[in-house]
Order: sequence, then C-alpha cells, then structure tokens
Amino acid sequence: MTPDPVSLPPIALMSWFGTLLCLDRRSGGFVHRGMEALDSWHIILELEPGEEGGAPVLTTGWAGGEGVRGLEIAPGALIPGCLTLRLGERFLSARPGGDAAAEAGEAKHWEQFLPISKRDLTVLADILARRWRMEAGPAVPAGLAEFQLHFGRRAVSLAANLPLPAEAGAELLDLADGEGWLSLTAATKPPERRVWIYPLGNIGNRALQYLAAAGIAARVPGAKIENVMLEMWGRREPAPRPEPWERAGSNDHFLYHLDVDGLGDCLARGEVDAICLESYCFHLDHYPPRAKCRELLPPAQDTEDVRGFGPGELVCSVRAAEILHYAHPDYFPLPPGYYAKLQAESGLDLVFFGQLGDDAYSQALRAAFPRARFVPGVNQNHDFEVLRRSRNVALSISTFAWLAAWLGEAERVYLPVGGIFNPHHDPGMLFLPLEEPAYRYMLLPPVKAVSLADPVRFWLMQDVIARGTRPIGVEELRGLVARAAGREREMTKVKRFSSAAYLRAYPDVANEARALRRTGLDHYFNAGVKENRVTRPFDPLFYADRYPEAAEAVALGHYRTLFAHFQAVGEALGYQPTP
Repeated sequence: MTPDPVSLPPIALMSWFGTLLCLDRRSGGFVHRGMEALDSWHIILELEPGEEGGAPVLTTGWAGGEGVRGLEIAPGALIPGCLTLRLGERFLSARPGGDAAAEAGEAKHWEQFLPISKRDLTVLADILARRWRMEAGPAVPAGLAEFQLHFGRRAVSLAANLPLPAEAGAELLDLADGEGWLSLTAATKPPERRVWIYPLGNIGNRALQYLAAAGIAARVPGAKIENVMLEMWGRREPAPRPEPWERAGSNDHFLYHLDVDGLGDCLARGEVDAICLESYCFHLDHYPPRAKCRELLPPAQDTEDVRGFGPGELVCSVRAAEILHYAHPDYFPLPPGYYAKLQAESGLDLVFFGQLGDDAYSQALRAAFPRARFVPGVNQNHDFEVLRRSRNVALSISTFAWLAAWLGEAERVYLPVGGIFNPHHDPGMLFLPLEEPAYRYMLLPPVKAVSLADPVRFWLMQDVIARGTRPIGVEELRGLVARAAGREREMTKVKRFSSAAYLRAYPDVANEARALRRTGLDHYFNAGVKENRVTRPFDPLFYADRYPEAAEAVALGHYRTLFAHFQAVGEALGYQPTP
C-alpha cells in the first residue's frame, strides 16, 4: 500500500479528511490526496525541524520546486497535536473535493493539519489495506477521516495515539478509544458475500425480489440471501441492513431493471461485501431459469391437498378488491368482453376464480357468463397454488397471478399485454416470456385504471378494453419490446467496476470511503452516474475525435454520454477510452 512512484517524506501533513497535503506540479496549486491516490506530480509537503530547536519549517522536498511560496506555520491550533498554515492573512483550507487554498479567515476543522511520520503513514497504509476482526466480531475495514482511525462503529484519535504501536501493521492493534481499550486482530477469513433484500409490496412483488436476489447470488460462489420475507413459503428471516462500508445497491424503489450481471460481478470480485436489493424487480432478465425458480419457490405451505382446474377449463384469475377503487394506474380489472374473446380463442369452459364479491364488477361477470363457474378464493396460499396447478390459466394484471403461472406447468397461459405487462407503459418492466411456447398473448389498448366510484368512466374503460383487445403474435411482440427498450432510461452498468480506480479519480468520494460512510460502487450507482462520473480513465474529447460515429450516436440521443456509448458498444468493438 505504500504509494508508488511517490516516496513518503520523513514527516508529512495530514488533513481533516485523512489525506496528505501536496503541491500539484501540473497546476502549481495545493491539493490533498489519499495515500492510494497519489501520483508522480503530487509533491507531498514536508515538515522539518527548525535550526537549533527553533520553529519547524515547511518544504516540498522537491529539488526543482519553489518551496511552499510564502506558506508559514501559524501559532496556535484548534485541535491538540495539529497545526495551521497561513498564506498572508488567510488560512490554508483543505476542501472536501480534494483542493486546498488559502481562503479561510478563521482556522476551524478544515484548516487543521496533523504532522505524521513516514513510519506511521506506512503502518496506516497497511491497516487500511487489511480486514480486521474487532473484539471477536466480524471482519471490518479500517477508515480514516477527521484525524481518527475508524473500525466499524468505533474510532480512535490519531493525534492522541501517535506514534502507532509497532505491531499495528502486523497481527495485533490496541488503541485507546476513550472507553477503555479496543483490541483488533488481522482477519484471515474472507468476509461473507451477501444479497440483502428490502421487502417491497405484496407477496408476489417480494417473491420476485427474492428471485432477482437469487439471480445475483447465483453469480457469486457461496453468496447468501438475507432478510427474506416470504411467509407463503414459511420464511421470515430478518437480518440487519449491511453497513455502509460494505454495501452497494439502488435506493430507488422504482428502478425496475438492474444490471444483475454487473452487480453479481462486483460482489464476486469483492468490490463490496453486500448488494442491497431495494427496488421492485420487474424484469425477466433478473430471474434464474424457470426450472430453477420452481426449485427456489416450491409449493406454498399447507397446500398439499390443493388441486388446480382441469384440461377442459380455463381458470380466469380475477383481481378486483382494491384495484376497483384505483390502487395504481396500470392495474385494472379485465372486462367481460375480454373474457368472451378468450373463450372464443381457447374453446375452453371458463372458470372465474379469485377476488369475487358482490361488487358491480363481479355482478357484471356473472351476468355475462351465466353458465361459467365462479369460485371465490380461500386464502393467499391456497389461491396461489390453484393457479399454479391448473392446466390452463388466464392471468389478471397481477404479479401474484403472473408468478403462479411462471412457477406452474400449464399447457396454455393467456397473458394480457396491458398495464404493467406492456413494456410500452414502463420500459423498465418486462413480463413477456417470449421463448415459452405455452404462453398466448392478448394486446390491450393503452388505457389507465378508473375507479368504480366513477361508474360512467369505469364502464367506458371496460368497453374500450373489450373492443380493442386482439391476439398478438410473438414476432410482433418482439418489435414492441425492442421499441420499448429504446425508451428505457439507461441502465447503470457496473460490470468490471473498479473501486480503486473510481476513488483515485474522485477524491471527494475517497474521503467518504475512508470515513466508512459508503463504498465507491454505492456512490457511482446512486450518484456518480447522474453526475456523469466515469468508472475508469476516459477522455471524451479524444473519444469523440477518434470515433465520430459514436459522437453522432450520442448527439442523436441513442446514448446518454460518450462514456455510456463506450460501456455499451465501444469497449466490445475495441475502441480506446484514452489516447
């Protein structure tokens, strides 16, 4: 971890952010950088004893340099053991972004600098490179900020403990933390890799999250899935959310389509120890193969005696209840006229099953199909397994019904391409298993839900669906999916993401990582991509000049940025990101 090619001075100056104060040879200005982010053009400021016991002096140690250009040590300091630097009447301030300038009229925290020896810097570098086991607890990384060395939730003062014990870089570290002594040993066992789920919505949505978590975990040998809340399968396994220094994930619940492959890659390579799945996972690309899904989600609890409907019947999953009163714009009940078309299309006897009551919608179904069977649902587990075990199923617009059919082995599954099942409505969602031969598709007109409390518009909505529905083939659907994908907000791709390169490029993020506030991957996933930060060296001007077709594709809106083009297309074509 000792910086290379930069050599450490006998005594350097550390900023409030755990970084070293330097001159930047390229710009001639002051900067502060972490030990992992030093380059050959960074000249670390040195502190040397004064002559005959006089005041210490500053130098760059750079033979061809101009010293420190009038920078002097100011008397007094806010933090014991630290010093302040002044240029004229202003104090030198280490700003969060990695720059340093003499701009402060008062010496507060960012204007304090801690003298630290080369030996202690080497020990710190070794500590920061390791995983440590704290008081027989789990392995944690060490962070550095605010003149403190952090281990998990504990922190020790550097100023009060310098010089560091000689054994700190070996097998044992004991530091006073104000509450006694904190004992740590170097961890030898690698940390467990985990996929942690933030449960969202009803049982169907949570089960889809679980399948997405399984899709990530399958890419990581030995990975565990945590915080599973699937009561239908007898699983309630609460687990605390992973700590900020070990996790990454989306904090946007409505980011439906994630880079599952990239997240799995980052977890497998140890860029993070945990992926937090905090989104609805409404995309087939997330899930394991269908046979594996059946294995992961076996029959629900207490359903051994449940039977599905037979080969001559088409069980129509009825979703009514809360969606009759507008629960979501893309969830709406399917009208009698829709089921009439299914009856003609399938030639099967209709069985209406599920959320049937005395409401006007259920009454309309009964009036339209006097010879059909109407079977109210019993409970969640029972109803799910009835759909799963039936020979022919007509889905309602419901993740519950969709998942039951996906886990089943029906001969025919009629899927309404409308609402959440039409990727045109939200390009991030995909529920169309176009490679599965049992599925038949019915295209619905683009309507939104209307509450039954507005009966005129509700029945108009039902009539529009009934008149506008038609069968749609797989090839036509492929075109619909492709057009929808063209409108999807660009996925944040993280495969081969390098935390070291990202933190090296962005000192402000490195400051957060050193202080154990977040990981580089988490920053990029949730903030960096929106700020047009890149995950590796990339020169957009060079790229636009070398590859004009890429520049045109970005200008026409096919890609959000030149770097996005490089990630999606250019790298596979052998394009170079820098000169």
